[in-house]
Amino acid sequence: MERERGLSASALKWIAAAAMLADHVGILLAWRVPYQLWMGLRIFGRIAFPLFCFLLVEGFFHTGDVKKYLLRLGIFAVVSEVPFDLFLRNTPVFWGYQNVMVTLFIGLLLLYLYNGFLAKVQPIYALMTLVSLVCLGLVARCDYGAEGVLIIFLFYFFRFRPLPMFLSVALMFLLMGSIEPWAVLSFIPILFYNGKKGGRAPKGRVSGLVKRYGFYCFYPLHLLILSGIRLFL
Repeated sequence: MERERGLSASALKWIAAAAMLADHVGILLAWRVPYQLWMGLRIFGRIAFPLFCFLLVEGFFHTGDVKKYLLRLGIFAVVSEVPFDLFLRNTPVFWGYQNVMVTLFIGLLLLYLYNGFLAKVQPIYALMTLVSLVCLGLVARCDYGAEGVLIIFLFYFFRFRPLPMFLSVALMFLLMGSIEPWAVLSFIPILFYNGKKGGRAPKGRVSGLVKRYGFYCFYPLHLLILSGIRLFL
């Protein structure tokens, strides 16, 4: 349901992008800045993933073509892997841990298949899809792993039931431990979500491309930039 006031999907994307950047800056500056500043950056960064999961689910319900949505995520998951490995492992190829775009791709694929089986009244196949793709998140060793894929599903499954949604997602982050429970702070901007896409309508082909792919490009580009900055630290 749309509301006149509140935060649009576009506003949530900007908040998520800022949190992700803060988190990665915190990783870059570890042991180089006061502990309190480092921890503040990492805590703020925790809200990025749940916001992107929430927006992925909203995008799933509002997109005109889920297959194209999957294709975009898949392409940028591949494109982002080298910048991700350079930033975290200081090597262009590391198969032991995959970027968060892979997690989002698996999550979106889960929603697409699960929803399709339910529409065909095939709940057993829907359940098998859920188990299989959550396990894929574990096997693929993507960022946030099986828990991340399951969190995406919880946002989908409880989409119209806010209290169970927040409680189940909060429990997942609590079980993940470390500083992940701070991710519950993402519920604050989510509660102000007004159901609108937001942002100005693009004028011209270039503006349209920037609006469509800007946030996708931000992920690998900022990782490359931070990896370059590390060379001078």
